[in-house]
Amino acid sequence: MTANNIKSLSLPKQGSIATINTTNQSILLIGANGSGKTRLGTWIEIESPTKNLVHRISAQKSLAMPDTTTPTSSELAEKDLLFGYTRADYDSGHVYKAGNRWSNRPATTMLNDFEKLMVYLFSDETESNAKYKAEQKSNLNRIEPPITKLDIIKNLWEKILPHRELIVGGLRIQTKIKNSSSAIYNSSEMSDGERVIFYLIGQCLAAPKDGVIIIDEPEIHLHKSVQIPLWTEIEALRSDCLFVYLTHDIDFAASKENSQRVWLKSF
Repeated sequence: MTANNIKSLSLPKQGSIATINTTNQSILLIGANGSGKTRLGTWIEIESPTKNLVHRISAQKSLAMPDTTTPTSSELAEKDLLFGYTRADYDSGHVYKAGNRWSNRPATTMLNDFEKLMVYLFSDETESNAKYKAEQKSNLNRIEPPITKLDIIKNLWEKILPHRELIVGGLRIQTKIKNSSSAIYNSSEMSDGERVIFYLIGQCLAAPKDGVIIIDEPEIHLHKSVQIPLWTEIEALRSDCLFVYLTHDIDFAASKENSQRVWLKSF
């Protein structure tokens, strides 16, 4: 997908495959409602030559964020999140996506994987902390604790929402107004915007290395003031990946000045 900072994206063409080569980190596909953006994103994920590197974030997704989480093996949690099947091999996991992750309706299924994302993040947190504890016990010198995916999410979430504080403790996520004595509230009580920012950062951190991250309607549930700052920061976190945005929002498309834009007339 990447060579000498050149990123490429395969797209369907009548009787063949077309390739977009770009030095930008993102490609923005803009088209009207009904132009086939979601079905094109589905094709890239399920059928394109780079399908084994694609992680797609659906516009139709549940934002039901669980209050508590039970971790498991981080490898099993990752496979369940990416493929919907814990016994998949990483090299061939994409073959399980349509049936297991998308219930055989990859273009129309309401994705309900927030709990899987939380299991993945807390499994990574638990294993990272356990390894750190073991290393520290066997070393007389102080070892710096690891920066986990939850640490990264917390830092960026609070940067985008500076008036809020994200509290990661035990096996739950909570939040409160920053520098305030106001009550702490659970993740299920967060606003849609607070939850979707957490979700988007987490999903992008889970994408394969040197992968293609497809975001259908990247502006949904986000106030216009945070849309570009959020995606700019996420792209910086995953500088190895190519971001593909599918949108009909002219304002969002105009604001993404560093994206290569493609007008999608129909698919």
